[in-house]
Amino acid sequence: MDIKFNKEKGQANVYGSSMLFHCNHYNRSLQMSIEDADFIDSEKILVNSAAETSYLQMKQYYSENSGMSFSDKLNFAAKMFAFAGFGKLDFSGVNDNGGIVKQASSHYGMALKLTVLNRTNPGEYFDKGFIIGSLIAASEESDNAISKGFTLKATKSISLDQDSSEFEIDLNEKTEYLEMLEKNELPDFVEIPGIKNPGNINKDAIVTALAGMDLSGNDDGLIPAFGVYLTRMYADYYNKISFRFEKEIVKNSDVHDFAQILLTEAGHICGFNTMGGIMNSDEWYAMIKPMFQTKEDWMYGIIACIDALGWGVWRVEELIPNEKMVIRVYEAYESLGHLQWFGKSKFNNDYLVTGVSAALMNLIYLGDASTKPVYDKAYYASLFMNEYCFKGQQTKCLAAGDDYSEIVVTG
Repeated sequence: MDIKFNKEKGQANVYGSSMLFHCNHYNRSLQMSIEDADFIDSEKILVNSAAETSYLQMKQYYSENSGMSFSDKLNFAAKMFAFAGFGKLDFSGVNDNGGIVKQASSHYGMALKLTVLNRTNPGEYFDKGFIIGSLIAASEESDNAISKGFTLKATKSISLDQDSSEFEIDLNEKTEYLEMLEKNELPDFVEIPGIKNPGNINKDAIVTALAGMDLSGNDDGLIPAFGVYLTRMYADYYNKISFRFEKEIVKNSDVHDFAQILLTEAGHICGFNTMGGIMNSDEWYAMIKPMFQTKEDWMYGIIACIDALGWGVWRVEELIPNEKMVIRVYEAYESLGHLQWFGKSKFNNDYLVTGVSAALMNLIYLGDASTKPVYDKAYYASLFMNEYCFKGQQTKCLAAGDDYSEIVVTG
């Protein structure tokens, strides 16, 4: 795959789409937060956002590679799906007149099976949307039956503990999946400052090392790394589902705090599992831990790792051990996404940044990441359901008109 990586900003552009790393725990918890609000059409939010996102990337690739057949286009979509860690798709049962898409493995299907409660409906909404967007893009310049419209229906589901997933193309029923395809132009941003206090960390060496790792799908189209399963996910997908959800919550209840709490909690779970997994990994102890001379170096080291994930450029503005941290993030992906798709925000809405910032203080100071703890539910509860736990409050937000996003974390 052709990845254009901006080392300064940690951003990876893949055929016109910004793609960033997140793990199965965040993907699962974010989706379930949206699903749990049963008074909104969560399936539409999740499926349409994925369909729009994959459609735009596939359309970009096909425009750069003219002359591809319908089957070649779908084969490329399957390769992209596996490369990004989403699982394995098989389009061989699809032709100009419809058919069935088979799926041998699914990141989302596997992640959703981690939940205690059994599902009653297929949960591979991202997978479904990706297939839809790919089918529309592949059919766009043809006159086949699929180009006239269709509905994709899940007939088997890994998330329902079946051995595979299947999606049937129904040509008799037509659903509109593509609603939001035009982005707003982004304004000019302030210059990103240098690192105020790097500690004993060589950030450039860390970003270079992480960027050079082969974090792409294995034979099953999955990315097991750092004790979790990663995806190279579309920033646009995260942003569309988060902010469509936020707007539906406000429209239906006029209570923004509900969306804020749920989306920030997903950030806590991401910080706990992904950052905890990194700080427990062999790669961490081989490449990064040897630089440390103080406990604060754990914070500076993990922030350097974050700068390679595509989440924006993080700067530690202030760090008072065991007491307070102020994080500033330049061009945070949530703020960028809101500006691009929804315009200026009424709220401070860098929920992932807020949740992860609090998680880092809890992992390093309330807990002790240096002891290689077991990152299970009991440990999570001891850190985040503790009256002394650290919490993040967003005080500035790029999407709301500030020059950068800022999180203040206190106990």
